[in-house]
Amino acid sequence: MAQDKKTVLVTGGTRGIGKALVEHYVSNDWHVISTGRSEDTIGTAKKTCSGVQWLACDMAIPSQRAKFSEQLVDTPLDLIIHNAGIQQARDYFKPAEEFYSVSEETEINFLAPVELTRSLMDNVKKTGGRLVYITSGLAIAPKQSSPVYCANKAGLRAFVKSLRQQSVMHNSGVLVIEVIMALVDTDMTRGRGKGKITPEEAAYQITEGIKKRSEEIHIGKVKGLMFLRKLMPNLAERLLIKL
Repeated sequence: MAQDKKTVLVTGGTRGIGKALVEHYVSNDWHVISTGRSEDTIGTAKKTCSGVQWLACDMAIPSQRAKFSEQLVDTPLDLIIHNAGIQQARDYFKPAEEFYSVSEETEINFLAPVELTRSLMDNVKKTGGRLVYITSGLAIAPKQSSPVYCANKAGLRAFVKSLRQQSVMHNSGVLVIEVIMALVDTDMTRGRGKGKITPEEAAYQITEGIKKRSEEIHIGKVKGLMFLRKLMPNLAERLLIKL
């Protein structure tokens, strides 16, 4: 790896938005490190996305996250994008046997980025780099069908706000960025909603916001949601709650 080449870590880079981000940074001559949940998913990604340092890590498993961090202990990171996420539909008024694991969803969406922030902080402080967290418009105006996902993203949004304050307080030089995601056409959103943007368009908007050093990046229709929330916050929630 060339000494002047910048390094980015993208979690969950084997498909969807993560894959589009990986492809963007590879094409822009970054050294790209990314994760997949298993060697099988990584093997599939390698067929269409070369030039990436792939590391297997199931973000739902704390021991795998710890091992993953150890593998990067001596690697300066200019940019970390906490992208990995899952969303499950849950109706608490239906039988429990229909539920997926609440802990798995929370581990991936909330605990993984929070814990990796701590374990990889020195890697980013070395470069005065950027920490990027993918949240969602659902952190602001939740929908009824995925309460745990909405809670995870709302919690992550609060964490990011506090972390940003700490970075300023310590004069760390690390920029903390929140990406508030709109509905994107990925495997996770298959069969849900209308008016989705492509992963490539989402990745473009994310990377442009990072270049501009924006603290909050509003993707797609989130721009309208944020404006509506200022004017009529109750209406914004009513529009999303039925999704």
